[in-house]
Amino acid sequence: MQRILFALFTSLFVLAPLQAQDFLKHVTVGAGAGFSFPVGTTRDHTKTGFNFIASGGPRFNDHLTLTLDFSLHYLEIKNSFISPVSGAELSLGSMMRMWTLTLNPSYEFIKKERFSSYATAGYGLYNRKLLLAASGAVPALVCDQFWQACISSAPDMVSGNFNPYKGGFNAGGGVTFGATNKFFVEVRYHHMFTSRAATEVIPLTFGIRW
Repeated sequence: MQRILFALFTSLFVLAPLQAQDFLKHVTVGAGAGFSFPVGTTRDHTKTGFNFIASGGPRFNDHLTLTLDFSLHYLEIKNSFISPVSGAELSLGSMMRMWTLTLNPSYEFIKKERFSSYATAGYGLYNRKLLLAASGAVPALVCDQFWQACISSAPDMVSGNFNPYKGGFNAGGGVTFGATNKFFVEVRYHHMFTSRAATEVIPLTFGIRW
């Protein structure tokens, strides 16, 4: 009986890593961080920021994957909410936070043992939120057309949609280095369908993918 139990546990100990390796061949996960560069009209109202991404999903074959991608971007606001009285920029110290949740198919064009290149594109849900710093008593109503919002000292401190949810898409590509644990460098274009003008950023991301 003891020999049977010993043989059973030995088999499980050997087979478990093999099954785990086989499972990993059919899924992909990754995470990374980097810089987010505003483009278009967004560049006139924000500075270069930073980003974090995470993704995971099935791997159909050696070239094609489908992942659920999450990205988070923080960019400092500039040239916004200018006081008509003093000309002061009341958005100093404020941030724009944007997160995305998209479904992205990816295809690897060049695939070698320790190097590959790929392209990806997807569509999904985008959220943009203004994180306003305390500006003190605002002497008059101050509005900004790009952000579609106003701030005032009375009777209400803020008005408008500071936290819109919209659809959006992204497209880009990158390169990977390594065999099993792959380091990647990726560039994407993100387009959120916000009112008045689109919110657009191009993140440059460095990370690791399995």
